[in-house]
Amino acid sequence: MKYVPPIIAFLALLFVMALPQQRVQGAGDMVETIPQKPDAPVAVTSTPTPIVTATAVPNSTPTPPPNPQLACLRINFEVSGDVAQAGTYEVREVGGRSLASWSAQAGWQDSGWIRNLEISFDAVHVRVIFHPTDGSPNVTMSIYNPAPGTEYGWVARGMCHAVEVGWP
Repeated sequence: MKYVPPIIAFLALLFVMALPQQRVQGAGDMVETIPQKPDAPVAVTSTPTPIVTATAVPNSTPTPPPNPQLACLRINFEVSGDVAQAGTYEVREVGGRSLASWSAQAGWQDSGWIRNLEISFDAVHVRVIFHPTDGSPNVTMSIYNPAPGTEYGWVARGMCHAVEVGWP
């Protein structure tokens, strides 16, 4: 911005104050100019204010928040590069308690998420046992993402976790 000397600013202010003043016509002055007819209605207009209302989106079902006391897992062959054989894959806590099972067809790679699992502690170590459909002996699957310092997979409350398996 350019510097304006104070004397010029003062003279400009005096000039504006010396200008003739005009009366501002307000709404009250307008009413005085309306002819007086006692039976004539007075029109009042206003601009409506929009009211914002919350509306539900049709056909939407809210997803409940996950229960922090429940766990979620999936059995997955992706890391090992193997595929499932036809049979049932059972996830057991190391103590022996069965958590979940997945009946797979030959060639499948992933069970999808198995939700709402109640586990014994905040986090547990697990094994995956394969039960073949042909009656052969059960197979304990190798875990490709074990809990640190163990050979076991793990599952924890309040989260979903993939248990990566492969053939021993």
